[in-house]
Amino acid sequence: MPQSEDFSASASEFEEDYGTGNGSAVYIALVDAPLKENEDVSIEDSFIGGKPVWLHPESLPSDNLLECGACKSKDNMKLLLQAFCPLDIDQVQKVQATYGVESMEHISADDDRVLYVFLCTRCQRKANSVRCIRGVKKNTKKSAPEKLSEKMEKLSFQKDFKINPFDLSNDEGSNPFSSNPFQSGGSGSNPFSNSLNAAKASEEKSANELSLKATRKLHDSKADKTFDEAEAFKSFLLYVEEESFKNKKPDHLKLPKNLKIDKEALDLTGEDESSLDKDPIKLDPRTEKLSKFLDDDVFQKFQEVVGYNPHQVLRYDFGGKPLLYAQSKVDFEKTVANPAYNPSSRRVFEMQLMPKMIMDLESDASLSDGMEWGTILVFSDVQNYTPEFDANGVGYVEEVVKVQWESRN
Repeated sequence: MPQSEDFSASASEFEEDYGTGNGSAVYIALVDAPLKENEDVSIEDSFIGGKPVWLHPESLPSDNLLECGACKSKDNMKLLLQAFCPLDIDQVQKVQATYGVESMEHISADDDRVLYVFLCTRCQRKANSVRCIRGVKKNTKKSAPEKLSEKMEKLSFQKDFKINPFDLSNDEGSNPFSSNPFQSGGSGSNPFSNSLNAAKASEEKSANELSLKATRKLHDSKADKTFDEAEAFKSFLLYVEEESFKNKKPDHLKLPKNLKIDKEALDLTGEDESSLDKDPIKLDPRTEKLSKFLDDDVFQKFQEVVGYNPHQVLRYDFGGKPLLYAQSKVDFEKTVANPAYNPSSRRVFEMQLMPKMIMDLESDASLSDGMEWGTILVFSDVQNYTPEFDANGVGYVEEVVKVQWESRN
């Protein structure tokens, strides 16, 4: 009997496999809006492209951290991503316990922590042409610990025009019309208070939604900030949300229900392989793409998971597992070296850059000289150790980057 497989998958399977990597949610970042001429970004903003914002104007990384590891030059190094990545205390403790390297000495919810990812546009596919710098700024202020989800929610509201921070429908506690302060209950209560309050709340919500739309329209009407193309990509602000698999699956990823793929029917090798060498079959590009999709289970899973949130440019899952772009003979996690500056510790997966980012950064690039990576994986020291801080309380160190390049076949 021919071998066959069922390629159907449910959202619950993705939630089980990719939504709980370390007992917490996976966060994804999406492009919000282009950076405008009159806008300044801070270290608490996350964005792609543009120029880096260092943790202090007088505290810059050493020159060797800013050089391409292949050509040893800074001339073609461009910022791909600057991500504000505060650490969640409880989450770090769990991840450290998993790897048996428990030390919270360098973990503080009050410190500013930023990851910078650079790429050398001259050295495509060369080792160390993509580099990541982790920056930490020690702060003396003390605040109540926050969950990562709470921090991400705050950051999302700062720049996200798509989320309405004035929406009162899901937060009765913040709705000034949700209750009657003079109501005492019983027969003396106002039977019309609920309907009156609801009407007022609805009016307030509508007014705020109109104000929000007007703000967004005004923002979009302003000129985008321009950069020298030789030095930087166009810049876009990001907003963060928890990954969800409840979105409608894209049509191009849908296969008929209960479809059975006969692998023997896709096998082009036969008894007389020499005939194929003399007269190779020229497949339609769409057929080749489908063939790759079906042959590479890892690539297929990547496409399916991303298909639920196709606009994601970043996945964040500290201590979780990366979503690989394609099959690899290399176990990336086993090739990640422990930090030389903190050898008793180890590095864990923290985040990965997604190929949608290329489309945003290189909207006018040609096929011959564009970026060619499939995904960029970043691994960081689970103890967040920084060997040295300057007079401004700032320290920078390099973390490990692993790149899965786009196939040229």
